[in-house]
Amino acid sequence: TEGITLSGTLRNASNVVTPTIMLNIDNPTIYNYAYISDFHRYYFITEYVSVRTGLWQINLKSDVLMSFKDSILTSRVLVNKSESSGSSYLSGENWVTSCKTKTDIISFSSGLLNDGQFILITAGG
Repeated sequence: TEGITLSGTLRNASNVVTPTIMLNIDNPTIYNYAYISDFHRYYFITEYVSVRTGLWQINLKSDVLMSFKDSILTSRVLVNKSESSGSSYLSGENWVTSCKTKTDIISFSSGLLNDGQFILITAGG
């Protein structure tokens, strides 16, 4: 809820997507989110490693949605696929859904036997 501004240094094996930084701070574990202005990206703090008293190695992972929020919100897109078969955002040939149901009920007059018989049911074929 309350942020602070800190200066840190990148470790040699860092990158923009998952940087590792060293911070001089007493207790960074009260924070779980960061912004690096030089990278113009927001990050989840994924790990805290105490190097020595007051020196911490902080491992970060890019929050892609927040980092590119403005670009995402101003994008013009055409939705032509969806996981939901009942939805339809577009009419016409760009939006085609098909749901087929076939049910066969087979009665076993003497029931199932106890000698290894089984019933196989398949779906989605």
